[in-house]
Amino acid sequence: MAWSVTGSPGLFRREAGAFVSARPGRHTMLLSALDSLERAPLAGAGTAARLGWWREASDAPVTAAFVGTPHLTVATALPPDAVRGLARSFLTHAHPYAGLMSDEASVRAFEAAWEKETGSAPGAGPRLRLHRLDRLVPPVGAPPGAARVATEGDRPLLRAWCDRFVAEAGSLGADLDRFVDERIAEGGWRIWSVDDEPVATAATTTVVAATARITPVYVPPPHRGRGYGAAVTAAVSRAARDAGAEHVLLFTDLSNPVSNRLYARIGYRPVADYRIVTP
Repeated sequence: MAWSVTGSPGLFRREAGAFVSARPGRHTMLLSALDSLERAPLAGAGTAARLGWWREASDAPVTAAFVGTPHLTVATALPPDAVRGLARSFLTHAHPYAGLMSDEASVRAFEAAWEKETGSAPGAGPRLRLHRLDRLVPPVGAPPGAARVATEGDRPLLRAWCDRFVAEAGSLGADLDRFVDERIAEGGWRIWSVDDEPVATAATTTVVAATARITPVYVPPPHRGRGYGAAVTAAVSRAARDAGAEHVLLFTDLSNPVSNRLYARIGYRPVADYRIVTP
């Protein structure tokens, strides 16, 4: 019983790709991170990706996996022995984990394993809820303005808004320059504009395994409470469906009841709860 760990996205896909792709909704973060790494490896010293899969025996099927970057390690549901092995793996690796994201039960088990190994509990991060789009419901009383596809000329604005989003809501688990540029290149950003003034934005990941995830949704404080967040989320959700996504997902912070109600109104339904912990 052991983790196999590699820096090669290709090897990871050969060994664990079928397992990860079998549950695209639950494994959306791993799939999009793997897709990004396959498109372009991380660059720079100390930025290597770390990918792993777990088997109960050498000839057994894969039953857990993780994809890790310097910003976040995202894991599937973890069997008990895999949790202990992952904690030890983080401790012995040259680049300790920046944070771990997994389902609520797996994170609780990891916290116990980490405390047993180190004598201290990991830091508490946000509690998140994964939602899946059921039937898209256009916002009632749509606000003025319209959505448009963001272009390279919008990059400075989107980069600044991502900084503000992270300051308010926490890390996106990715290098922000890379995050912004990938979505511009793929036509994944939508900007809601009123009289040519940008007032809100939302983005979708690339469709992988018929699945796309909406992240982030940001409305600057002066424009909040006017329906722009719901409108731009509905627009980018429709774009994801049009791009072939059968499963359109998003995460919400459970500490923010406003956003949870907003997404419910336009057709998103809860799937599962997740949590992030930090060193």
